[in-house]
Amino acid sequence: MAKYRQALLMAEEDLGPAGTKVLNIDIDKPISRLNIRFNATKVLGYDTAGPPGNIPKIELVDGSTVLHSLSGFQNQALAYYSRPPGSMMDIGLHIATLPTVDFFALDFGRFLWDEQLAFLAKHFDNPQLKITFDENVGDTSTSVNACEVWADIFDEKSISPMGFLSAVEHYAYTAGAVNSYEQLELPEDRLIRQILVRAFLDGHEPYYNIQSIRMDEGTLDKIPFEFANLEYYFYRMMGTWPKIVTDFQADMTNAARVFYLPQSNYGATITGIFHDTEQRAYRNDGIWPLPGGKASIIATGAAQYIGQAFGYLPWSTFQFPMGKQMDLNDWYDPAGKKPRLRVRAGAAAANPAVQVILEELYPY
Repeated sequence: MAKYRQALLMAEEDLGPAGTKVLNIDIDKPISRLNIRFNATKVLGYDTAGPPGNIPKIELVDGSTVLHSLSGFQNQALAYYSRPPGSMMDIGLHIATLPTVDFFALDFGRFLWDEQLAFLAKHFDNPQLKITFDENVGDTSTSVNACEVWADIFDEKSISPMGFLSAVEHYAYTAGAVNSYEQLELPEDRLIRQILVRAFLDGHEPYYNIQSIRMDEGTLDKIPFEFANLEYYFYRMMGTWPKIVTDFQADMTNAARVFYLPQSNYGATITGIFHDTEQRAYRNDGIWPLPGGKASIIATGAAQYIGQAFGYLPWSTFQFPMGKQMDLNDWYDPAGKKPRLRVRAGAAAANPAVQVILEELYPY
């Protein structure tokens, strides 16, 4: 008896330079997870942006109803927070002639094969997966890509899920001047499992880009959380969040090369060795941290470097858990509470991009 099945929904294909690939989801059995792999063959010996930038948006829709809508960066950040420690969303290649290999997922349950939460296509009229792509964001010279889609399906195991996890970007804006703030109203119709806030500015850690955040209800009737200093919030959460560890392979030279990695806290680090040669590597500005996940590295000579990166805050994203993450009865119920977020800009003078993502329980 095959209780579970992994099905290929779309065989590997080059999608072309840019556009949107649409797949009908007409599977009549519960789906635990959709997996997307996107390769972009590098031409340059450095990165022009983080490789997930090649996927500007991943959507699951039913007509005009949005069931999932995240960018590639947001999608991977959510996975790093929600999956077990050690989970990797890319294989860490940053070498010309080889592909960057990135994975994206729609996790409909709290974990793979969650029997209470899974996606049932039959509850919708015409569910479609839409993958918006642009192959040359991470490397502006790329002209070859490959994409495939898999589904993890409950096969001969009968389950009756009560809903699924839906992750959607609710707000995206450019932060204003230092100490300015945005006040954002949150939806009240579904239980909220977690809130993610991405604050990106090239070469700057996210707590430099936004300095404080508050969630309140009504006219400040209650304040579920308020963090006046997000840097210290991050330091506290280092004891809760698992450290992100990713492979890192790159060709280095005696001229600075830039590489983008998921770890975005100021103290994120890279360690490793050179392949078959005696060289040294150091950060371009004389220090090693990777603020904002940006590493500008110089070596004493041309050589291939093989190592790992370590750090937190995937792709400049904070997590704010709204209850015990594995207990769906413990998540935040916003009904009738008029919840809102107040996000204050940080010291960044160049107006960072800020996005607010909610992962909610979508009941059947």
